[in-house]
Amino acid sequence: MTAPSDASDKPTGYPRDTAADRAVRSGREVAADHPREWLEFMDPNDSAHVISVDLTWLLSTYSCRFGSGDCRGIDATNPDAGCCAHGAFLTDAEDKETVGRVARQLSPEVWQHHPDNGGPAGVDRPGPEGELEPWLEWDELENDEGIAEPTLRTRVLEGACIFANRARSSDGEFAGPVGCALHAFAVQRGIPLPQAKPEVCWQLPIRRLEAWETRPDGSEVVRTTITEYTRRAWGGGGEDFHWYCTSDPACHRGTRPLWETHKEELTALLGEDAYAYVAQHCQRRAATAPNGQPLLAIHPATAAARDQISNL
Repeated sequence: MTAPSDASDKPTGYPRDTAADRAVRSGREVAADHPREWLEFMDPNDSAHVISVDLTWLLSTYSCRFGSGDCRGIDATNPDAGCCAHGAFLTDAEDKETVGRVARQLSPEVWQHHPDNGGPAGVDRPGPEGELEPWLEWDELENDEGIAEPTLRTRVLEGACIFANRARSSDGEFAGPVGCALHAFAVQRGIPLPQAKPEVCWQLPIRRLEAWETRPDGSEVVRTTITEYTRRAWGGGGEDFHWYCTSDPACHRGTRPLWETHKEELTALLGEDAYAYVAQHCQRRAATAPNGQPLLAIHPATAAARDQISNL
């Protein structure tokens, strides 16, 4: 008779011995391929727009832990850079304008790399398409056809995005908020995060997918899918991250569900009326849920976090 396999021998869904595989086998993270519950509905304002939302993710208690001891960083050699080690690629001119508008308002007290703190000089620098603000640089990013194209991204300085505050000290060094300076500024001023941060940054850890679908009757609709931005969403490189937050129970110790804590982001992604529909559905589930559990397929990282808290 064959002895039962140890849990560490079970497939994780990632290539063997990658960082992701090791993280799941060690118990530090949960696998991404767990059961999920979905809600599908028609956009209240557009009958040709179908929306599918991942309730397992939106009803999880995930919260970003950047700037805290719970954030291990995607690069173990640079843990306090969080997921900002590569800078943020900008999507379009509007994204560039959003970042620039906020960057020009940042003070030395909120931004570690402000010129007054010895950061980059506050003058434009030459680039292939004209002068660049000191917080931007040119890079390349593959388009949908796999062709590399010149793309702007936030400048990488000392191993992280130029807007990543990484030091706190009482001896004369930067003593402002640890984490994203743009984020801190937005919170202080009451500015919605989608109006203050690069698009890729404010959307994380939510992933939006959009695609045309042809129905059996020949009609066409656009389907928007809202789900978790897992390791796989980063492409092949995601499995090589030394650590990833959405699958770590340490980042699920919040007390409020993600659909509440990320109202601004979800509203920007779905529209006000569609978000209101999602919120009402989640509220009804919570109000009628047995034992206060509105899901059968709870996010395993949220479940693990609850177990950890109850055992304290």
